[in-house]
Amino acid sequence: MNPIVAQRDWVAEPLQVLSYGGGTQSTAMLLLIAQGHLPKPDIVIHADTGSELPETVDFIDVAKRFTQEKLGIPFAVVSSFRGSLHDDYMSHSRIPMIGWRSCTSNFKILPQRRFIRTIVGNGGGQLLAECWLGITTDESGRRAEQTDVKWTGLRYPLLDDFPFTRDQCIELNISFGWEVSKSGCFCCPYQGGKTWLELKRTHPELFMIAVQMEEMKFERWGGKVGLYQHRKLRDIDTLELEHATCDTGAGCFL
Repeated sequence: MNPIVAQRDWVAEPLQVLSYGGGTQSTAMLLLIAQGHLPKPDIVIHADTGSELPETVDFIDVAKRFTQEKLGIPFAVVSSFRGSLHDDYMSHSRIPMIGWRSCTSNFKILPQRRFIRTIVGNGGGQLLAECWLGITTDESGRRAEQTDVKWTGLRYPLLDDFPFTRDQCIELNISFGWEVSKSGCFCCPYQGGKTWLELKRTHPELFMIAVQMEEMKFERWGGKVGLYQHRKLRDIDTLELEHATCDTGAGCFL
């Protein structure tokens, strides 16, 4: 058993896990805990895909220190045995695709579950842990009632415990002096042209990795140009920009 959390009867009192992604909503949950609006979870867990933006990685370190030193809550960083997300996809000459959540499963959900298992063990299909997701009231339609396994449940503090909107989360983070960037992998297919252009401007080396991922995929497997972000990577300087359309949000941290 993992000694990071004191043992108890997990069936009688399931482990409370705040799934932290480094974004607006999950960060606001930490501040609402500090203000006493939300109870303390047993642990905060961040699943590191190895493909986050450098500024996200830096901010997660800040949030980790705050969680441990100010809130007194253990903060664990977990990762997939497959290495970084983009390296794994490149090793198979593939790219993440809209509508396929294998990246979420392999690099977010499963690493967290493996770590949670080291704490709660195996309860024979009984509920042993609840994962807190930062879904706000303006996106309540994304709420799922259960996971695909019986031993892990879901909890929505920003819907049920202390209803909050995304804009309120932003205001709270700013009031604390935290300017939180939108979290997510640099090669995520859900991001729009505006986000791709910003990536090209601020992190050209990561932008070129995304281009290389596409080139490797099409060279090996073919396919119709435009299935993924390829239409955005070509001639992106003259692209009529669209607003970022990422819909993953807390869905990356189920």
